[in-house]
Amino acid sequence: MRMRKTLQSCSILLLALFGLTHFLSAEILAPLTNGDEPIVITHHTVQTVHGPLDYEARVGRLPIRNDENGQVRAWIFFVAYVVRPAPGKTRPLTFLWNGGPTADSMLVHTEVFGPRRYTAHGMVDNAETLLTTSDLVFYDPVETGFSRPAQGDDSEFLSTLGDFAETAEFVRAWRARFAAEDQPLYLGGESYGTWRVCGVTEMLTKRGIHVDGAILISGGVPGSLMPPSFQDAMYVPARTATAFELKKLPAVWMRDKQATMQAVAEWTRTIYWPALDHRDRLGDAEREEIAQKLSDFTGYPLAKIDRKTLVVTNRMYLEGLYGDDAKKRLNVYDMRIVGEEPQDPARARILTDYLRHELGYQTDLAYHDLEEGYMPTPGPARQSTGERWVYNHVELTPDAMARMNAGGGPPLSQPWLQNAMRSDKNIRVFVAAGRYDSLNMCEGNRLMSAKLEPELASRFVHACYEGGHMMYRMQNTRLKIASDIAAFLDHESVPAEVK
Repeated sequence: MRMRKTLQSCSILLLALFGLTHFLSAEILAPLTNGDEPIVITHHTVQTVHGPLDYEARVGRLPIRNDENGQVRAWIFFVAYVVRPAPGKTRPLTFLWNGGPTADSMLVHTEVFGPRRYTAHGMVDNAETLLTTSDLVFYDPVETGFSRPAQGDDSEFLSTLGDFAETAEFVRAWRARFAAEDQPLYLGGESYGTWRVCGVTEMLTKRGIHVDGAILISGGVPGSLMPPSFQDAMYVPARTATAFELKKLPAVWMRDKQATMQAVAEWTRTIYWPALDHRDRLGDAEREEIAQKLSDFTGYPLAKIDRKTLVVTNRMYLEGLYGDDAKKRLNVYDMRIVGEEPQDPARARILTDYLRHELGYQTDLAYHDLEEGYMPTPGPARQSTGERWVYNHVELTPDAMARMNAGGGPPLSQPWLQNAMRSDKNIRVFVAAGRYDSLNMCEGNRLMSAKLEPELASRFVHACYEGGHMMYRMQNTRLKIASDIAAFLDHESVPAEVK
């Protein structure tokens, strides 16, 4: 049974403002500045693997202000969890978010790191919550969750650099609002959220704000500036693992999965990748041999492999492993799944009830990505943030856009994190990938960091987990990644199999 300590509200007026007159277990943290919104605070206990843990939940929206004139440009929604530290101790503070661009933080919040975990039957205690090790802040960028632009126009936030700037300001403002500047600072993101981690780390570092570590989940090592041939080659091992699970490999490669994975890793690194770099020098016999090996290691039909490019794109593999059967397309996030992953129709209600009732954030705003609110009718349909996104960090080439449209992920990441690491010698990085994720590459991640100068490479920790893009949806993997990241935050030695 969960316990909640009852606290009287500090203001009946503020309770009425938030519609909380029936919910007197909430405490209201009054605004610091006129016009800002109050923060709702509740107190809870979670049963963890280490025993009961008392914590404070803080829920609300912080303003993003124009630094020159103080004008509020956006309201950013967050859910934070804080534990009173032991005497003489300082707890780490970890900001976490998902990808997109852009998406709310519900996946990393309620499926792996937060103190309460979503299930199809309702919210339950998350015994492995990262809260045992670090205070947590889950961040929803503009136009996700309850976050909204203040002036109506959201274009300044829907771009690579605008997103970085918005997030860096939120991190600065949150730490200032809650006097958390002395806590060790970690940033963690999933998928495109790894770009945000890297870009924000560089921005904060340039401003003299030390970031202790970056946690990159299902996003590789952005900014390693590897050639396109590297990506084409390093996607192959994930397909080999998938084809093994789906029993699509030739018999010789179905005998021993570990031996097969070692063989494909060696082939992609020493033969396939170099061949792609020198395609113009290959003869017909060499092309045929590489095509045959590519088919053998992935299960992809030999007849469908273009002998000129010798490349199978992500989209080609997902749609073509089972030939022309449109009903047997592999799931982009977990290639072991044929077709779309079933969705729980109760998920939106369970999660919004958690925010509005268990955490006491009573609002009639629609939570974007879970609920649909008002749109003028007649009028244009709402466009997703991804449809309106502008990659304004570089000038995009037609080839880069073509690779993205073929399933290669966002285009042309830059060495934001590496720049920060060169400036600050104490930044460490944890990189996690799912073995069956079509968008990631376990072996490639290690090679990307190994190509950096040794001093930088030594500060990376790599982990490859059984699972897909959201690898934590498998219980054993969820337990493992929670333990590994807790060790990373604690500066403990990481188990050898993770390195």
